[in-house]
Amino acid sequence: MTVLRNSLAAAGMAALVAGTVPNTASASDTAIRNPLQIERSAGTIILAENKTKLKKVRLNNVILKGYDPVAYFNQGKAVMGNPLITSTYKGATYLFASREDKAEFDKSPAKFEPQYGGYCAYTMSKEGKPHDIDPKAFRVYKGKLYVCETPAQLKEFSADIDANVAKADQNWLKIGPQTYNTETQSFESPWPFGPEGGAQ
Repeated sequence: MTVLRNSLAAAGMAALVAGTVPNTASASDTAIRNPLQIERSAGTIILAENKTKLKKVRLNNVILKGYDPVAYFNQGKAVMGNPLITSTYKGATYLFASREDKAEFDKSPAKFEPQYGGYCAYTMSKEGKPHDIDPKAFRVYKGKLYVCETPAQLKEFSADIDANVAKADQNWLKIGPQTYNTETQSFESPWPFGPEGGAQ
């Protein structure tokens, strides 16, 4: 009788535990299908597949929403960076699609730095305010990278690019020093550069 009671108790506990524990297989499947996972409270957590296993990488202050800055210049297109290949410059974390791009960036990071701290060039020229970007809405002009929030804004910014760059440059001089903290060598909040982007 005691053996039967203990067996039933064990079976009941097993059923209770099985009903309350989340299905870890589905969480792992989701992570594999979507290699980028964001956790706002503690910076960016990126799950990256490294040939044999999933690796958890914690990144802070990701600029260009994780796109490779060198690819804009060398390939003429927006290419998502690899979270395992990074560099930090002026408090921002840059991701690269290849080790070659990282090496080129490390030789001359200022050359690949987006204008206006990575904020929307169009909004900077029109309103003088920092605003979110779409890393795929970009233009390299006279050796400088400009990113905008939408393709429509990029088109309007590009229509009279010299005048818009001059306005954006003036506006950035007014707010840039307020945005960048020279003591901590990083940008203050709101941080628009991470994978979720946008002023918070």
